[in-house]
Amino acid sequence: MALAKVSKINIIAHQNYQTEFLEVLQNLGFTQTEDYQDQDLSKVSLSEKIAESDYQIAGVKFSLDFLANHETEKKSLADKINPKINLTLNEIEKNVKDFDYQAAVKEIQAIESGINQANSTKDKLTAELNQIQLWQKLDFIPNRQNKNTGFDFKFISINENFYHPLVNQLQKTLPLSEIEQVSIVGKGKQKEILAVLFFSKEKESIVTENLANFNTKIIELPNLENTIPERIKEINHKITETESRTEKLIREAERLALNQKNLKIVFDYLSWQKDKLINQQKAGSTWQTFSLLGFIDQDLVEPLKKELAKITDDFTIEKLEIDPEESTPIIFKNSWAGPFESVTDIYGAPSYSEPDPTPFLAPFFILFFGLCLTDAGYGIVLAVLAWLAIKILKLPKENQKLLKVLMYGGIVTFVAGALVGGWFGIVIDDLKIEWLKNLLVNIRMIDPVKEPIKMLLFSLALGVIQIITGLIISIYWKIKQGDIKSAILDSGMWLYFLLAILFWGATKVGLVEFQAAKYLVWAGVLGLILTQGRSAKNPFLKLASGVISLYGLVGYFSDILSYSRLLALGLATGIIAMVINLIAKLTIDMVPYVGWIIAIVILVGGHIFNLVINTLGAFIHSSRLQFVEFFPKFMGEGGGKIFQPFRKEAKYIRITK
Repeated sequence: MALAKVSKINIIAHQNYQTEFLEVLQNLGFTQTEDYQDQDLSKVSLSEKIAESDYQIAGVKFSLDFLANHETEKKSLADKINPKINLTLNEIEKNVKDFDYQAAVKEIQAIESGINQANSTKDKLTAELNQIQLWQKLDFIPNRQNKNTGFDFKFISINENFYHPLVNQLQKTLPLSEIEQVSIVGKGKQKEILAVLFFSKEKESIVTENLANFNTKIIELPNLENTIPERIKEINHKITETESRTEKLIREAERLALNQKNLKIVFDYLSWQKDKLINQQKAGSTWQTFSLLGFIDQDLVEPLKKELAKITDDFTIEKLEIDPEESTPIIFKNSWAGPFESVTDIYGAPSYSEPDPTPFLAPFFILFFGLCLTDAGYGIVLAVLAWLAIKILKLPKENQKLLKVLMYGGIVTFVAGALVGGWFGIVIDDLKIEWLKNLLVNIRMIDPVKEPIKMLLFSLALGVIQIITGLIISIYWKIKQGDIKSAILDSGMWLYFLLAILFWGATKVGLVEFQAAKYLVWAGVLGLILTQGRSAKNPFLKLASGVISLYGLVGYFSDILSYSRLLALGLATGIIAMVINLIAKLTIDMVPYVGWIIAIVILVGGHIFNLVINTLGAFIHSSRLQFVEFFPKFMGEGGGKIFQPFRKEAKYIRITK
C-alpha cells in the first residue's frame, strides 16, 4: 500500500504558545488542521483581523497588478522561466520588517488615482475639442447667458441639398431671421452644412417646425466665455499640461516597478499571516489553553513533538480515534512511482479504505505510452525536452511529477520505437548507409506496418495481463480488509473463469495439450451461476442472477479489445511521420532552388506537430486504459479527500534553507 497511515491528533498547550506553535506547524507543513466549530469572542476578533489582513493583501495585490503594467526593465530568459525569489525565512522576515509596504501601497494608489484623473480630464477636454473645432469660424462668443433677450440662436447641421430650400422657407415665414453658414463637413451625398440661425425668440415654435421639415439636426454647443478659437487654444494647452502630468506619474510608476520584489515578498508573507489567523480561528480554547485538531502522517508525529518541544515541554499531543464515517485525508507515499501520482490525480484520489492504484498503474501506463508513440526519435526528443524543463525551470519536487512522467515516457518510447523500427518516420530498409541500416534492422523485432496482426495480438495480450492483475489486486485487498468471502467468490471466481478460458484457448491453438480444458471452463460457468446471485433470498432469483452474471464476460472481452488502441495509435504516429517525410521529399524534387528550404520547414513543423499531437494522444489513451479498464477491477468510485497541509504556500517566493 502506498498510502500513508494517517493519525488524528489533538495538540493541547497554553495560550501563550499558540502563535509560536502555529508558526512551527506552518513551517513544517506536516499537519492538516480541522475546525473545532466552537464559537467564542476570540473568534469574532480573529474574524476582524482576517478581514483586515484581506484588505492589506488586496492593497499589495492591486499594487503589483498596477506596477506589472509599467515594467520597463527587460527580464532575462532565466528570470522569465524561473521568476521565483529565493530567500530564507530569516531574509523574508528582515525584508518585511525593513520595508514600509503600507506607505508604498498608498503611494502607488495615489499614482494610479492621479493617472485616472488625468486621463478622465483629457477625455473630457478631447470630447469638447471634437465638439467645437468645426465651429471655429463663428464670429461671436456662443454663450446663451449673454445673448440679447429678444433674440435667440441655434446651431444646426443640415444636408447640403436641403440648405437652400431651408433658407428660402425661412425668408418666407420668418423675414426677421438670419442664417449664417459656418463650415461644410463630409463628402458626396453625406455632405453637411454647419450653420447658425438667428431668430426672434417669440417665433421659436415656427423655427422648430421649419427645421423639422428639412431634417435639420440641432447641435448643442457649450456656453463659452471667449471665442471658439480662443477656447480651442485653451483646451490644447490644458491637454498638454494633462499629458505632461500623466507622463510624470507614469515615470514614477516605472521607477516603483523596478522594486516589485519587496511587494512580492510582502504579499506571500501577509498570505502566510492570514493562514495562521484562519488556523488560529479553527482552534478550540479555554481561558488558559488552546486545542488544535489535525490529521498527520503517523510517522511524523514524533518529529512534530521534537520541534514543538523546542518551544516548551508544556504541551501534549493526543491521538484520537478516527470515526469510520469521517472523511480521512489521503497522503500518497510513493517512492519510485511518485511521479505517476499526477496520473492518479486526474482520476481522483482513492478513498482511505481503498488501495493506492499509483504503483500498480505506473509500469502499465509507461509501457502503453511508449507503444502509443512508438518512435525512437520522438522518444529521445521528448525525454530531453522534459529533462531540460525540470533543470531550467527548477520546479519544486512536487511540481515535477508530470514532467518526469513525460521523461520516463520518452525513454520507454525510445526503446519501443527502436524495437519496431520507428525513427522519425524513416523507412530504414531504404537507408543508403549500409552499416546504419543493418544496425537498425537488427535491432527491430517487428514491423507493425507489415505485421499489424502480431502487434494487435501483443496489445491484446497486454490487456489480458493488466485485467488479470487488477483482479489479483482486488483479491489481495479484500483479504487484507478481512472480506475473504467476496475475495474468493467474486474476484477470485472471475479470475479463475478468465484463466480457464485462456487455458482452453491455448489448447485450441496447440500451445498446450489438455483434453479436459473445456471442463475447466464449464466449472467456471457453474461456479459463477452458483455464487453471483447469493445475495438474493429467493432460490430462483439466486439462480437467475447467477446466469445473468455471465453477461459480465462480454464486459471483460470489451475491456480487452480496448487495448487495440495501442496498435492504432502506434501506427498513426509512424505513418504520419512517413507522410511528412514524403511531402518534404516531393517538395525538394518539384520546387527548384528553394525547395530544400520549404522541405526543412515542412520537416521541422510537421514532426513537431506530430510529436505534440501524438504525445497528447498517448497520454490520454494510456490514462483511459487505466481509468476505464483497470481501476474498476479493484477500486470503488474513489472520491478520497487529498491531504491539505497547513504550510507556507508561496506565489512569488521559493523558501531556501
